[in-house]
Amino acid sequence: MLSAILVDGKTVIGALVATAVLVLLAIVLAQPLGGLAFLGVAIWGTIVALVTVGGLLIVRAGRPLVGAGTIVMAVAVWVAFYVQPQAWLLWTLLFFVAVGLVVAGTRADVGERSWVVGWALVDNSQDHLWGGWLPSGGGFLQAATTASTRQPLWPLDPAYQSFLANVVVPNGGTWAGLTAGGELVFGVMLALGLLTPVAAMGAMWQNGNYILMKGMVAHGAYTDKTFFAVELFCLLAAAGYAYGVDASLRRLAPTAIANLLVGRQATHEPDEHKPIHA
Repeated sequence: MLSAILVDGKTVIGALVATAVLVLLAIVLAQPLGGLAFLGVAIWGTIVALVTVGGLLIVRAGRPLVGAGTIVMAVAVWVAFYVQPQAWLLWTLLFFVAVGLVVAGTRADVGERSWVVGWALVDNSQDHLWGGWLPSGGGFLQAATTASTRQPLWPLDPAYQSFLANVVVPNGGTWAGLTAGGELVFGVMLALGLLTPVAAMGAMWQNGNYILMKGMVAHGAYTDKTFFAVELFCLLAAAGYAYGVDASLRRLAPTAIANLLVGRQATHEPDEHKPIHA
Protein backbone atom coordinates (compact mmCIF):
# COMPACT_ATOMS: atom_id res chain seq x y z
CA MET A 1 0.00 0.00 0.00
CA LEU A 2 2.72 2.45 1.00
CA SER A 3 4.71 1.67 -2.14
CA ALA A 4 1.81 3.02 -4.19
CA ILE A 5 1.91 6.30 -2.29
CA LEU A 6 5.51 7.09 -1.38
CA VAL A 7 8.42 7.78 -3.69
CA ASP A 8 11.21 5.26 -3.91
CA GLY A 9 14.69 5.85 -2.53
CA LYS A 10 16.27 6.30 -5.97
CA THR A 11 13.97 9.22 -6.74
CA VAL A 12 14.79 10.92 -3.44
CA ILE A 13 18.54 10.47 -3.98
CA GLY A 14 18.25 11.68 -7.58
CA ALA A 15 16.30 14.75 -6.50
CA LEU A 16 18.84 15.46 -3.76
CA VAL A 17 21.74 15.27 -6.20
CA ALA A 18 19.97 17.41 -8.82
CA THR A 19 19.04 20.03 -6.21
CA ALA A 20 22.58 20.13 -4.82
CA VAL A 21 23.98 20.67 -8.33
CA LEU A 22 21.45 23.46 -9.03
CA VAL A 23 22.20 25.20 -5.74
CA LEU A 24 25.97 25.01 -6.25
CA LEU A 25 25.68 26.32 -9.82
CA ALA A 26 23.49 29.17 -8.60
CA ILE A 27 25.99 30.12 -5.88
CA VAL A 28 28.88 30.08 -8.36
CA LEU A 29 26.93 32.11 -10.93
CA ALA A 30 25.76 34.68 -8.38
CA GLN A 31 29.26 35.59 -7.21
CA PRO A 32 30.32 37.57 -10.32
CA LEU A 33 26.78 38.72 -11.17
CA GLY A 34 25.64 40.04 -7.81
CA GLY A 35 22.23 39.51 -6.24
CA LEU A 36 20.11 41.78 -8.44
CA ALA A 37 21.53 40.49 -11.73
CA PHE A 38 21.23 36.89 -10.52
CA LEU A 39 17.57 37.42 -9.67
CA GLY A 40 17.09 38.80 -13.20
CA VAL A 41 18.65 35.65 -14.62
CA ALA A 42 16.37 33.52 -12.42
CA ILE A 43 13.28 35.45 -13.53
CA TRP A 44 13.99 35.27 -17.26
CA GLY A 45 15.26 31.70 -17.02
CA THR A 46 11.98 30.74 -15.36
CA ILE A 47 9.91 32.59 -17.97
CA VAL A 48 11.77 31.04 -20.94
CA ALA A 49 11.61 27.55 -19.40
CA LEU A 50 7.88 27.83 -18.74
CA VAL A 51 7.11 29.00 -22.27
CA THR A 52 9.27 26.20 -23.71
CA VAL A 53 7.62 23.52 -21.57
CA GLY A 54 4.19 24.94 -22.36
CA GLY A 55 4.89 24.76 -26.08
CA LEU A 56 6.06 21.14 -25.80
CA LEU A 57 2.95 20.18 -23.87
CA ILE A 58 0.69 21.76 -26.50
CA VAL A 59 2.52 20.56 -29.63
CA ARG A 60 4.04 17.23 -28.59
CA ALA A 61 1.99 15.96 -25.65
CA GLY A 62 -1.42 17.07 -26.92
CA ARG A 63 -2.25 18.78 -23.62
CA PRO A 64 -3.32 22.33 -24.61
CA LEU A 65 -4.78 23.25 -21.22
CA VAL A 66 -1.66 22.16 -19.32
CA GLY A 67 0.54 23.96 -21.82
CA ALA A 68 -1.60 27.09 -21.65
CA GLY A 69 -1.44 27.03 -17.86
CA THR A 70 2.34 26.82 -17.96
CA ILE A 71 2.53 29.80 -20.34
CA VAL A 72 0.07 31.81 -18.23
CA MET A 73 2.36 31.16 -15.25
CA ALA A 74 5.21 32.71 -17.26
CA VAL A 75 3.05 35.81 -17.77
CA ALA A 76 2.24 35.89 -14.04
CA VAL A 77 5.95 35.85 -13.19
CA TRP A 78 6.64 38.71 -15.62
CA VAL A 79 3.79 40.78 -14.17
CA ALA A 80 4.88 40.10 -10.58
CA PHE A 81 8.42 41.34 -11.13
CA TYR A 82 8.22 43.93 -13.88
CA VAL A 83 4.86 45.73 -13.85
CA GLN A 84 4.83 49.01 -11.94
CA PRO A 85 3.08 50.07 -9.80
CA GLN A 86 3.12 46.65 -8.15
CA ALA A 87 0.23 44.65 -9.67
CA TRP A 88 -0.19 42.15 -6.86
CA LEU A 89 -3.84 41.38 -7.59
CA LEU A 90 -3.23 40.80 -11.31
CA TRP A 91 -0.25 38.49 -10.94
CA THR A 92 -1.97 36.54 -8.15
CA LEU A 93 -5.07 36.07 -10.31
CA LEU A 94 -2.93 34.92 -13.25
CA PHE A 95 -1.02 32.58 -10.93
CA PHE A 96 -4.15 30.72 -9.82
CA VAL A 97 -5.63 30.73 -13.32
CA ALA A 98 -2.44 29.01 -14.47
CA VAL A 99 -2.70 26.40 -11.72
CA GLY A 100 -6.38 25.86 -12.49
CA LEU A 101 -5.61 25.21 -16.16
CA VAL A 102 -2.95 22.68 -15.18
CA VAL A 103 -5.33 20.91 -12.79
CA ALA A 104 -8.05 20.78 -15.46
CA GLY A 105 -5.65 19.69 -18.19
CA THR A 106 -4.13 16.80 -16.26
CA ARG A 107 -7.46 15.01 -15.84
CA ALA A 108 -6.57 12.89 -18.86
CA ASP A 109 -3.40 11.71 -17.13
CA VAL A 110 -4.37 11.25 -13.49
CA GLY A 111 -7.37 10.19 -11.50
CA GLU A 112 -6.72 12.06 -8.27
CA ARG A 113 -6.05 15.61 -7.14
CA SER A 114 -3.77 17.34 -4.70
CA TRP A 115 -3.51 20.94 -3.49
CA VAL A 116 -1.49 23.92 -4.59
CA VAL A 117 1.73 24.90 -2.88
CA GLY A 118 4.34 27.35 -4.05
CA TRP A 119 2.34 30.58 -4.20
CA ALA A 120 3.71 31.81 -0.88
CA LEU A 121 7.30 31.30 -2.05
CA VAL A 122 6.73 33.28 -5.25
CA ASP A 123 4.91 35.96 -3.27
CA ASN A 124 7.89 36.20 -0.90
CA SER A 125 10.31 36.47 -3.83
CA GLN A 126 8.58 39.38 -5.55
CA ASP A 127 7.96 41.08 -2.22
CA HIS A 128 11.67 40.89 -1.40
CA LEU A 129 12.48 42.62 -4.70
CA TRP A 130 9.94 45.40 -4.23
CA GLY A 131 10.75 45.60 -0.50
CA GLY A 132 14.36 46.68 -1.01
CA TRP A 133 16.38 43.51 -0.49
CA LEU A 134 18.38 44.27 -3.62
CA PRO A 135 20.97 45.26 -4.60
CA SER A 136 22.60 45.74 -1.16
CA GLY A 137 20.81 43.12 0.96
CA GLY A 138 18.23 45.27 2.76
CA GLY A 139 16.09 43.39 5.25
CA PHE A 140 17.77 40.08 4.42
CA LEU A 141 21.17 41.45 5.45
CA GLN A 142 19.72 42.90 8.63
CA ALA A 143 18.13 39.56 9.54
CA ALA A 144 21.32 37.62 8.77
CA THR A 145 23.42 40.06 10.82
CA THR A 146 21.05 39.79 13.77
CA ALA A 147 20.96 36.00 13.52
CA SER A 148 24.76 35.78 13.43
CA THR A 149 25.11 37.65 16.72
CA ARG A 150 22.11 36.37 18.71
CA GLN A 151 22.46 34.06 21.70
CA PRO A 152 22.77 30.40 20.55
CA LEU A 153 19.63 28.41 21.31
CA TRP A 154 20.92 24.87 20.73
CA PRO A 155 24.31 23.14 20.15
CA LEU A 156 24.40 23.49 16.34
CA ASP A 157 23.65 27.22 16.30
CA PRO A 158 27.30 28.39 16.60
CA ALA A 159 28.34 26.57 13.39
CA TYR A 160 25.52 28.12 11.35
CA GLN A 161 26.05 31.53 12.93
CA SER A 162 29.71 31.33 11.90
CA PHE A 163 28.61 30.61 8.31
CA LEU A 164 26.31 33.64 8.42
CA ALA A 165 28.95 35.94 9.88
CA ASN A 166 31.81 34.90 7.59
CA VAL A 167 30.08 34.04 4.31
CA VAL A 168 26.58 35.52 4.09
CA VAL A 169 26.86 38.90 5.85
CA PRO A 170 29.94 40.09 3.90
CA ASN A 171 28.04 39.32 0.67
CA GLY A 172 24.53 40.24 1.76
CA GLY A 173 23.29 41.45 -1.62
CA THR A 174 24.44 38.30 -3.41
CA TRP A 175 22.80 35.96 -0.89
CA ALA A 176 19.63 38.05 -0.88
CA GLY A 177 19.43 37.55 -4.66
CA LEU A 178 20.09 33.82 -4.29
CA THR A 179 17.33 33.54 -1.71
CA ALA A 180 14.78 35.47 -3.76
CA GLY A 181 15.73 33.60 -6.94
CA GLY A 182 15.37 30.24 -5.20
CA GLU A 183 11.98 31.16 -3.83
CA LEU A 184 10.81 32.12 -7.31
CA VAL A 185 12.12 29.04 -9.14
CA PHE A 186 11.18 26.40 -6.57
CA GLY A 187 7.85 28.11 -5.81
CA VAL A 188 6.77 28.11 -9.46
CA MET A 189 7.87 24.49 -9.89
CA LEU A 190 5.92 23.39 -6.81
CA ALA A 191 2.79 25.29 -7.80
CA LEU A 192 2.74 23.72 -11.26
CA GLY A 193 3.89 20.28 -10.16
CA LEU A 194 6.92 20.59 -12.46
CA LEU A 195 9.95 18.44 -11.57
CA THR A 196 8.26 18.11 -8.20
CA PRO A 197 10.92 16.03 -6.38
CA VAL A 198 13.60 18.59 -7.24
CA ALA A 199 11.26 21.51 -6.47
CA ALA A 200 10.30 20.07 -3.08
CA MET A 201 13.92 19.35 -2.17
CA GLY A 202 14.97 22.85 -3.20
CA ALA A 203 12.15 24.48 -1.25
CA MET A 204 13.08 22.39 1.80
CA TRP A 205 16.65 23.66 1.46
CA GLN A 206 15.34 27.24 1.37
CA ASN A 207 13.11 26.87 4.41
CA GLY A 208 15.73 24.81 6.21
CA ASN A 209 18.07 27.78 6.02
CA TYR A 210 15.34 30.10 7.31
CA ILE A 211 14.82 27.71 10.24
CA LEU A 212 18.53 27.60 11.04
CA MET A 213 18.81 31.38 10.76
CA LYS A 214 15.97 31.92 13.25
CA GLY A 215 16.98 28.97 15.43
CA MET A 216 15.86 25.35 15.18
CA VAL A 217 14.04 25.50 18.50
CA ALA A 218 12.88 29.13 18.20
CA HIS A 219 9.13 29.75 18.13
CA GLY A 220 9.66 32.38 15.41
CA ALA A 221 10.53 29.64 12.93
CA TYR A 222 7.16 27.87 13.18
CA THR A 223 5.96 29.14 9.77
CA ASP A 224 9.10 27.89 8.06
CA LYS A 225 8.75 24.52 9.80
CA THR A 226 5.18 24.27 8.50
CA PHE A 227 6.33 25.00 4.95
CA PHE A 228 9.14 22.46 5.35
CA ALA A 229 6.65 19.77 6.42
CA VAL A 230 4.32 20.51 3.47
CA GLU A 231 7.24 20.39 1.03
CA LEU A 232 8.42 17.10 2.52
CA PHE A 233 4.93 15.70 2.01
CA CYS A 234 4.96 16.85 -1.64
CA LEU A 235 8.23 15.00 -2.11
CA LEU A 236 7.21 11.76 -0.40
CA ALA A 237 3.63 11.65 -1.74
CA ALA A 238 4.63 12.18 -5.40
CA ALA A 239 2.46 15.29 -5.61
CA GLY A 240 3.51 16.06 -9.17
CA TYR A 241 1.98 12.74 -10.20
CA ALA A 242 -1.26 13.36 -8.30
CA TYR A 243 -1.68 16.71 -10.01
CA GLY A 244 0.65 18.80 -12.08
CA VAL A 245 2.72 19.22 -15.20
CA ASP A 246 4.81 16.13 -14.35
CA ALA A 247 1.80 13.89 -15.01
CA SER A 248 1.56 15.14 -18.61
CA LEU A 249 5.21 15.92 -19.28
CA ARG A 250 6.30 12.35 -18.47
CA ARG A 251 4.65 11.26 -21.73
CA LEU A 252 7.45 13.03 -23.62
CA ALA A 253 10.37 11.72 -21.60
CA PRO A 254 12.40 8.49 -21.64
CA THR A 255 11.43 6.13 -18.81
CA ALA A 256 14.43 6.93 -16.59
CA ILE A 257 13.75 10.67 -16.77
CA ALA A 258 10.00 10.15 -16.49
CA ASN A 259 10.53 8.36 -13.17
CA LEU A 260 12.29 11.45 -11.85
CA LEU A 261 9.56 13.73 -13.22
CA VAL A 262 6.78 11.59 -11.79
CA GLY A 263 8.47 11.22 -8.45
CA ARG A 264 8.04 7.48 -8.14
CA GLN A 265 8.71 4.39 -10.21
CA ALA A 266 6.31 3.93 -13.09
CA THR A 267 3.48 1.47 -12.51
CA HIS A 268 1.36 -0.43 -15.01
CA GLU A 269 -0.44 2.22 -17.04
CA PRO A 270 -2.53 2.38 -20.19
CA ASP A 271 -0.55 2.61 -23.44
CA GLU A 272 -1.55 6.26 -23.91
CA HIS A 273 0.40 7.14 -20.75
CA LYS A 274 3.68 5.64 -21.89
CA PRO A 275 6.48 8.15 -22.59
CA ILE A 276 6.69 9.34 -26.20
CA HIS A 277 10.17 9.07 -27.67
CA ALA A 278 11.43 11.35 -30.43
